[in-house]
Amino acid sequence: MKNLVPNFTAALQAARDEGLSTRSLVYFSVKKFDGTPVELGLWTGDEDISISVVSGVTGLVVTRNYYGNGLVTDIDPIPRVSDLSIQTITVTLSQIPDVTQQLVRGYDIRLGKVEIHRVALHPKSRRPVSMPELEFMGEIDGSPIDTPAVGEDGGIDIRCVSDAISMLEIKNPLKSSYEGQKRRGGDEIGKYASTVATWDIPWGKKK
Repeated sequence: MKNLVPNFTAALQAARDEGLSTRSLVYFSVKKFDGTPVELGLWTGDEDISISVVSGVTGLVVTRNYYGNGLVTDIDPIPRVSDLSIQTITVTLSQIPDVTQQLVRGYDIRLGKVEIHRVALHPKSRRPVSMPELEFMGEIDGSPIDTPAVGEDGGIDIRCVSDAISMLEIKNPLKSSYEGQKRRGGDEIGKYASTVATWDIPWGKKK
């Protein structure tokens, strides 16, 4: 069960009479082609902002800058499931602004990290009613650029796969042998694995 903060709960209760507006904040952690880490924030708001969010990696409150004004044109609904399937969403960006061009052409975004937060804004003040909620953590799986014909619409579709679940499918070679285990702080759990594998243990019968 999710615990809602009091300010957000109050905003939901008043939404029928006053209304409530939500925005999505997308934060990319990628690299330059020389390997230097670089970060870039975009959101579905109308102006550039600086806002505090909880980092999905460290769990600490950090202040991040997000560019707005139509840079993010669409975000797939984020699935909320109870199984271990890998969830995939697509973040669509406008391909016209220099900021998005720099992201997909000026940086190496392959396997870059993505965090998506959702923030609720007060309908009158347009200020956040509470700290943005982390909705998605993942990594970039592709970014095809659709170059349109004259008079047609194009865009940049960045495909993202959820990190928390995909990490479960990564094999750890350090756990595959006794020598690997010894490098993990003296762990000797696999020391006799090859010997025990040849034992014939007469379970439930006389030897």
